[in-house]
Amino acid sequence: MRGLKLMWGLLWPFLWFLAALGAAAFSCPHSFSVLEVTGIGAAAAILTLLAWERLQKGKGLTDRLFWGGKALGCGWLLIPAGISVCITLNGLLILTGLESASGMYDGMAELIYGSAVWEQLLLSCLLIPFAEELVFRELGYGRLREEVGFGAAALITALFFGIYHLRPVQAIYAAGLGLVLAAAYEKCGGFLAAFLVHAVSNLASVAMTLGEENNQLWNRRSAAAVFTVASGLVLFVCLRKILAFDKKTLLQ
Repeated sequence: MRGLKLMWGLLWPFLWFLAALGAAAFSCPHSFSVLEVTGIGAAAAILTLLAWERLQKGKGLTDRLFWGGKALGCGWLLIPAGISVCITLNGLLILTGLESASGMYDGMAELIYGSAVWEQLLLSCLLIPFAEELVFRELGYGRLREEVGFGAAALITALFFGIYHLRPVQAIYAAGLGLVLAAAYEKCGGFLAAFLVHAVSNLASVAMTLGEENNQLWNRRSAAAVFTVASGLVLFVCLRKILAFDKKTLLQ
């Protein structure tokens, strides 16, 4: 019974988020882009989840969301982590042949990154990461960790984050990113730390899709390998330092 309760506690925010996305897809005009529909669904999920948690538990969730601001003095570390995880994961997918160099995210680039740049910045880099971190890290990982510990909770929520992205290449990328986000959440200030890494990572993805020069660069395997190895080393250093942080000392 305890296991079922724990699983339901992990699943219901995820299912609620999917329901909000589905409702947005059903109600939005056909002229809306995939990104716009996802942004509307994300906004609906944020508002309803925060309202529900406030009704159930008072101000607790809102306080936790912004408590991490006290610990974001390690933002100097989280920003390069977000950039390097984006470049490393995309580079690995390209070099292994799982993803074509002509477009990120398994053919979804035109659907997601075909929108105006301001929409990408607002929705892909702010609103949607906020909703996903609320669901997967704050309401998912944050609660699961109390029962099964850091490693298992990070792995389980990363897998859920991958499944949520549906397509195989997106799922691999999202699962890898999810592990880094869980580490940032755990060690560097909770929700806001994970959100910062996620937002910066998405911003790096947007930047990588701008301009034909970037696509030509990634089509050169030698250049892609150099960027992937270099960013991988940066990510390794960042993760070592992140995992060495003591959240309590950051707040002193």
